[in-house]
Amino acid sequence: MYTTVKKIAFGLFLVLLLGACKKDEKVIPAAADQDNGKVELVFMPVAGSDALLMDTLYTNAAGEQFRLTKLKFFVSDIGLASGNSSEVPGKDHSGNSIFLVDFASLPNSEKLQLNVKPGNYKGLRFNIGLPREVNHADPTIAQPPLNLAQADMYWSWNTGYIFFLAEGNGPDVYANKFHFGVGDDKRIMPFSFGNVLSSQTPFIIEKGKTTRIILKFDFQKLLINGNGSYYSLASQTSSNVHGGYYADLLRANISNTLELVSSDVIE
Repeated sequence: MYTTVKKIAFGLFLVLLLGACKKDEKVIPAAADQDNGKVELVFMPVAGSDALLMDTLYTNAAGEQFRLTKLKFFVSDIGLASGNSSEVPGKDHSGNSIFLVDFASLPNSEKLQLNVKPGNYKGLRFNIGLPREVNHADPTIAQPPLNLAQADMYWSWNTGYIFFLAEGNGPDVYANKFHFGVGDDKRIMPFSFGNVLSSQTPFIIEKGKTTRIILKFDFQKLLINGNGSYYSLASQTSSNVHGGYYADLLRANISNTLELVSSDVIE
């Protein structure tokens, strides 16, 4: 029954994803943007073969049932590479290069709107996390998304931001609650897609047009360790994580959660 409902929801989610993108209002670009192309970097949330929904019961690879109630992370230092030593940054229309991906409105995808110099690019890269100088800046004077409106993404007791936050509960979760807070400078998480040494250029950015890049985020992969063992939610130490061994383990697992689905010039 749950599987059927999830598959139906996943189908509707894909329809909504494509429909919502088509219905975006046209924005007249500023003069400084006229020479750039647009990149729509989409994070599509799933749980294995199902759509990822809040407050919905899932079973992980260890056979433990859980629900997700919160999922968000910072993305920074986005770059597109045309070669081994040539890269252009991806920033929004205001020049911002730090973004908060917040899946509060699941099953809707989260998308970042970027301005990028036109070209044929071989690689895309970014970090989940923040640069050291940003991580240790004063949040009381920071601009969104780093201000205290996102208080759950900042440790008041341990100077620095939470790079990746996931919370939830479930019948097989220790004390019916899990909290994953992954942060600290050493736990910044680099991602790269494509191959700068290849002759292929999967990321094509054209002047005045929009390129949609879709990345699939699979929460179930967060709960599978690199050696193939399962990450358990049933113990106190692995379900309530702020640092230490389990934060290192989650950091490694997060590196396997994102997959490039497509990159297409859409308009």
